[in-house]
Amino acid sequence: MFKKLFVASAVFITSSSFALAAAGAPYLGASLGVVDNTSTNNNFRGMPLTVSAGYGATVSQSLYLAGELFGVIGTANLDNNAMMGSVKTTYGYGASFIPGVMLSDHTMTYARVGVVKSRFTNFNKTVTGGQLGLGLQTSITQNWDLRGEYDYTAYNKFSGISTKADAFNMGLVYKFE
Repeated sequence: MFKKLFVASAVFITSSSFALAAAGAPYLGASLGVVDNTSTNNNFRGMPLTVSAGYGATVSQSLYLAGELFGVIGTANLDNNAMMGSVKTTYGYGASFIPGVMLSDHTMTYARVGVVKSRFTNFNKTVTGGQLGLGLQTSITQNWDLRGEYDYTAYNKFSGISTKADAFNMGLVYKFE
C-alpha cells in the first residue's frame, strides 16, 4: 500500500511541477516542532528540525498546488517512555503533494499527502510511512511565509511493532518570486 502511495505522490509531484512551470515559484523552508511516536508498549516525544524545498503555484483564484521534498535533520529528546526499546526517530526524508485553498490573498489552508522514511535508532531500521497533514500558511512579507502544520504518519510494521507519529510543526518558508 505504501508503494502505491509513494508512486501516486511521485506522479502528482512530477505532474504538478510540469503543469505549474509557467506560473509557479520554488521555495525553501525550515520548521521546528514536536513529534509523538507511539506503539503498543512505547512512546517517544521529540523536537525535530525539518528542512524542505518545493515548487508551488496558485493555479486559479483559490487553488494552490505544490510538490515538496523534505528532510528531518535531527530530533532532540523531550520524553522517552520505552518498555521494550525506544521508538525514537533521529532523521528521515520524504516527498509530498500539497493541494491548498486560498482563504485570502495572503493566507491559505492546505493538505499534505506524502511518503516518509524515518530512522528508528534503537531498532537500527529505516522504515517507510504514509503521511497525511493539514496546515495553514500566511505571508509575513513579500517573500516570507509563516507555516503551522499537523501531520499524521502511519509506519509499516517492523520488528513486530506498529508505530504511528503525530507531529505539530511551525516554520518559515522563503519563496523565490
